[in-house]
Amino acid sequence: MTDIGVRLREFRIRSGTKMPVIATETGIAKETLYKWEKGTKPSKIEDYFILKAYLDKMEGKLEEEAFETENQKPSTLRLSLRNNRPAVPQTDGKVATGSIIFSNNEPELIVDRINAPFLGVVDGVVEVNGDSMEPTFSNGYRITITRLTDNWILFSGQYYYIIDTNWQGIIRRVYQGEKDNSIRLVSDNPDQSKFPPMERNLDQIEAIFKVGAAIIKY
Repeated sequence: MTDIGVRLREFRIRSGTKMPVIATETGIAKETLYKWEKGTKPSKIEDYFILKAYLDKMEGKLEEEAFETENQKPSTLRLSLRNNRPAVPQTDGKVATGSIIFSNNEPELIVDRINAPFLGVVDGVVEVNGDSMEPTFSNGYRITITRLTDNWILFSGQYYYIIDTNWQGIIRRVYQGEKDNSIRLVSDNPDQSKFPPMERNLDQIEAIFKVGAAIIKY
């Protein structure tokens, strides 16, 4: 038999519902409900099924409300390029992901919002444009990105999303540059004559994001 007392306690915590309200809606004495919540097993099977049906219904409503709340959130976020404050919803009109806007003279990157805890820490999603990273990241793929707190700490050969001082964003594999304070940006496309490596000084770069998962767009 399901531990109905545990479900009752968790429902009350999630919903903020008071025990007298549950007692009124189920017809079960609140003293009995308190005992069940503390671990006493129900002695009347009829009351058990009454409370179970009530919790099934009310938990379903909580899930529906949570789903609706999630769906009503703005689909894009504004991600600051110069500090680590949390991303904020983008509500000022429709702006394409990957775009740079300025808010109070501070540059912000527009990213898609994503809710996927299994991916770890993710600040947002941007879309891959062009064929420079074929076959690893095709045009139209979406990639998760995470802000770096220190642009000097990069792992050679890893993928990063780079925003330069022209406010253009590209994804590249990054290596140590030949000059001091520089990095070498390399594409994965086999046609290196079309997409040759580039070298950039760190002072030519506004922000660097670590690239995580690639999401194929169907």
